[in-house]
Amino acid sequence: MLVLGPLGFLTPWLLAALAALPVLWLILRAMPPSPKLVRFPGTRLLLGLKDPHPVARHTPWWLLLLRVLAIAALILGFAGPVWKPSPDQGGQGPLLIVMDAGWAAAPDWPQRQERALRALDQAAAAGQPAALMVADGRAEGALAFQPASELAGQLRALRPAAWETRYPADPDAALAEAPAALSVLWLSDGLDHDGRADWLAALSGRGRVTVVPPQGPRLALEPVAGDRPALRLRVTGGGPVPEVLAMGLDPQGVPRELARLKPGVPESGVQGGVASYLIPITLPSELRNRITRFEVEGQVSAGAVVLADDSMRRRKVALVGDDRAREGQRLLSPMHYLRRSLAPSTDLIEGGLGDVLQASPDVIVIADQLGLAEQAELRDWVEAGGLLVRFSGPRMAASDRLSEEALLPVRLRAGGRDIGGALSWGEPRGIRPFAADGPFAGLAVPRDATVRAQLLAEPAPDLAERTIAQLSDGTPLVTRAPLGQGQLVLFHTTANAEWSNLAISGLFVEMLDRLVRSARASAAAPEVEAAEQPFWLPELVLDGFGRSAEPGNPVPVAAADFAKGPAPGAPAGLYRGGERMAALNAGGPIALADWPGARIESAAQAPGLDLRGWLVALAAALFALDALGSAWLARGTRRGRGRGFA
Repeated sequence: MLVLGPLGFLTPWLLAALAALPVLWLILRAMPPSPKLVRFPGTRLLLGLKDPHPVARHTPWWLLLLRVLAIAALILGFAGPVWKPSPDQGGQGPLLIVMDAGWAAAPDWPQRQERALRALDQAAAAGQPAALMVADGRAEGALAFQPASELAGQLRALRPAAWETRYPADPDAALAEAPAALSVLWLSDGLDHDGRADWLAALSGRGRVTVVPPQGPRLALEPVAGDRPALRLRVTGGGPVPEVLAMGLDPQGVPRELARLKPGVPESGVQGGVASYLIPITLPSELRNRITRFEVEGQVSAGAVVLADDSMRRRKVALVGDDRAREGQRLLSPMHYLRRSLAPSTDLIEGGLGDVLQASPDVIVIADQLGLAEQAELRDWVEAGGLLVRFSGPRMAASDRLSEEALLPVRLRAGGRDIGGALSWGEPRGIRPFAADGPFAGLAVPRDATVRAQLLAEPAPDLAERTIAQLSDGTPLVTRAPLGQGQLVLFHTTANAEWSNLAISGLFVEMLDRLVRSARASAAAPEVEAAEQPFWLPELVLDGFGRSAEPGNPVPVAAADFAKGPAPGAPAGLYRGGERMAALNAGGPIALADWPGARIESAAQAPGLDLRGWLVALAAALFALDALGSAWLARGTRRGRGRGFA
C-alpha cells in the first residue's frame, strides 16, 4: 500500500495513468481536421457578413475540465484509495482471516465483512496469498491458501450461524499447510469460546495477530427453569439495557408485539464485564399462551431470541374427584372451584384416575380421595415427571389410616384440626407472606383469607423445607416433595369453601397457576418416557440473525445431540418429538475474551473510509454533466442556424 498523508492506495501503480492527463487535455482540445479548401467565385457575395452564432474553434474550457476530472476520478478510484488507512499487515506475509461466525457475530456482520474485504484487497495488491477460517464448527481439513482475490466471493456469501462460535479442535492440523510466517486478522465477536486460547497461542507463534473487536455490546437471552417463568438477559459493557418484546398472535391471528418486559437491576452487579438481569414473565395466562417468541428489542441475533415451546404454553390438567353433587349443591363441590380456577389457563380433562392417566396429562389434581386403586400406575406417572396436586377434606380427616397413605409429600395426623369452628376456642388463621425463593413468591396475600380447618403434618426434620406456604401460626398450608422426576403437592385444606375462604379468593387461582406452570410440560406415559424420544425433527429453525424459517430439508436430530444444545446440524429452533414440542435456544452464559500478546484494533486505528465507490460515482456524475453540457451547446448551435436560414 502507498500512503500519501491521510490517503492510502491499494493499487498505487494505477496512479501512473494520471501522467497521461495533460496529453488527454491536448487531444480533447484539438480541432477536427480542417476541411478541404475549394475556391468558389460566388463566395465573394458573403464577404463582410458576420455569423451571430459562430461555431467555436476549440472545445470550451469548462467542458474540457469536466472530462479530464471525470477520467482522473476513475483512475483514482481504480487505484483503491482509502482515507486514513491503518498500517496493518498489508504486504507483510500471507494473510489468514479468522472470522467468529456464531450468533454473537450477527449484530455487526456487514461491518465484519467489509473489514475482511479490505484486508483481502491489501493482500491482493501486495501479491500475497490468503486463507479464510470461518469459526462456525463446519470447517474440516487443513486451511488452503489461494490468491486473495478469489476469496472475496466466498466472504460476501457468508452468514452467521444460529449457534455459538466454534473453532476446529486441532489448530496444528488446520494449519498444517499454512506458511511458517503469517499475518493474522481475527474478527472477534468479543466472547470467549472453547478452543479460542489454543488457537490464539498457535497463531501468535506464526506472526502478529490483529484482533478486531465487535462494535457495541453482546446480549444473550435464555429461559430460566423453575417454579416462576422468567428470562435471564446477559449484557456485556455498559449503556442502557433494552426491553424484551413478547411476540405472538393477537386474537385475530396477526403476528404482533403483545407485551414488553423491562429488566430491573442486575442480579449481582457486573461480574467479569457481564451484567445479568432476571426478567419475570408476569403476564396473564391467556396472553402468555399466545406468545411464540421473546426477543431483545433492536437486536438481530439468534442469541437474543427465546422461542416459546410446550414449557411456556397451556398445560393439560386432569381433575379427579367425587362430583356427584346435586344441581342445587354444585357450589359445594370442590370440583366446581377447581374448574373455575384452572379452565382459563389450562386444557382440562375429567374422569376416573385410570382414564386420565391414559391421556398423559401434565398435572393431575385429586380432591379428598383415599385408597386409590391405580396407585402403582400413578406413582410411575409422577416419577416420569408428572405433577400430582392433592387437596385435603373431610374424607381424609376421618380416615384412621391417614398416616399410611402413599403419594403424599408429608405424613399426616388423623382427625384434622378445627381452628375456628363452632366447637373451638380459637380464631381462623391467616396466611403468612410467601417466601421469596418459593413458587408463590411475589403473590399478595389478602388480609381476609383465612383457614378454619386443616390436616396437620407429623413433625419431621425436613418438614420446614417441604413447606411452601404456612398459616400465621407456622403450621403448613401447602407442602411439596420430589418423587423421581416429578412432584407431590398437598393443600392441607379443602378445594372448596368448607374449611377456608381461600378457594373463593383470587389468591387461590394464582397459587394453582404457579403450580401448574412449574409442571414439566407433556409428561409422557411411563413406557414412552422410559424410551425417551430417540430423534427430534425440526419444525422451525432460526438463522444467525434470529429470523425464523421453515427447514428446507429437515434432518432428524438424535436425542443425545439435541440435549447438547444448538450445533451444526441442529440450529436453534423448534423441534418435535412425538407429541412434545421443545425449543433449542442459542442464548446462554457468556464471558468476555482476553487477547494476551495480540494487537487490538481500536475504532481510531481501523481502516478508514474506502473512497473507491465515491470516486466512481463522482466520475459518473461528471460524465453526466458533460453529456448535458454537450447537448446544450449543440442545441444552441441548431437554434442559431435555424434563425439564419429563416
